[in-house]
Amino acid sequence: MDRTTRLLSGATHATRIIEIGPSHAPIAPKQGGWNARVVDHASQAELRAKYAGFHVDLDAIEAVDYVWAGGTLEAAIPQADHGRFDLLIASHVIEHLPDLAGFLLSAQTVMAADGALSLAVPDKRYCFDYYKPWSTTGDVLAGHSAGRHGKRTAWNHLAYSISMDGAIAWGQHPTQAPKFLHDFADAQAAMQIWQDTPDAPYVDYHAWQFTPASFALIVLELAQLGIIDWHIDTLHDTAGCEFIVLLKRGRESFATPQDLQAARMALLDRTLLEARAQIDEARFLDPVPETAGHPPADSAALRQVIDLLHAQSLRLAELEAVAAWNRKALLPLRAVWRAGQPLRRAWVRLFGGPG
Repeated sequence: MDRTTRLLSGATHATRIIEIGPSHAPIAPKQGGWNARVVDHASQAELRAKYAGFHVDLDAIEAVDYVWAGGTLEAAIPQADHGRFDLLIASHVIEHLPDLAGFLLSAQTVMAADGALSLAVPDKRYCFDYYKPWSTTGDVLAGHSAGRHGKRTAWNHLAYSISMDGAIAWGQHPTQAPKFLHDFADAQAAMQIWQDTPDAPYVDYHAWQFTPASFALIVLELAQLGIIDWHIDTLHDTAGCEFIVLLKRGRESFATPQDLQAARMALLDRTLLEARAQIDEARFLDPVPETAGHPPADSAALRQVIDLLHAQSLRLAELEAVAAWNRKALLPLRAVWRAGQPLRRAWVRLFGGPG
């Protein structure tokens, strides 16, 4: 299944789609027959002028139906159109939003009751967010209160954004040569003139950093807190520098508080495994010295074997984590089975049937 197919998530030309920030690369282009409405931060003419100096297809920038230049998503869309959309598509959008929780909440108003959100999200391990810590639910809650980018976001972007081997996004392979994108003096100067006021001009940053499991944990916890009414229906593995996730309405339910805790712990464990994968691929942290008497070709072959073993080790660890989560999830069922054992024995004594 290719990227576009995953993001469309079974949509047809009859599906009522709203696509946020498609710019010059729409997933569901109107000119391709899709029943789509476009949300972007500027009009079609303004976007074409903005990208005129870049090597992009300006004709692919379609008419913008709703300009969203600030505030909530629902405020940017006429009330008459609330609740009418079946699928919301946002590719590399949510990481820029100052208020992630507010966006997910606003989407509940815009979407139909059975509508879904299809998101392409950068994996922090494979883009310029590499060194930044993954975002937590606490971070998202703070952003929900502030509603705008703060000094922390600005500092982390300017001080810690990097390129890897000359690229700002890459895939799952051994990495070399990280390099800062900004000088320390630039980050320092930005902090000195930072305006923490409601009328300060908007500056675009990556506000949030995710791995697949850390994102899943945020959605789970925001829903359990009663802030949003979404759950993850499908979470695709990372491909290249991104993962694709489908959210549907309704929060995940748990039989007991212990089951919720087990689910949260399993996602935290998976997040650690994802972090380990990032470290294991960092060849600048773990150089392999040349062995005396072996030519470079042998060293390259050895590195390939080590890379394969690393990948297999990570996969085994992930399977172990999933198995552990499944064992935790089965505990309540085992307790019920044990509790019913006396009744089953009594049935056998009285009726001779299976117990």
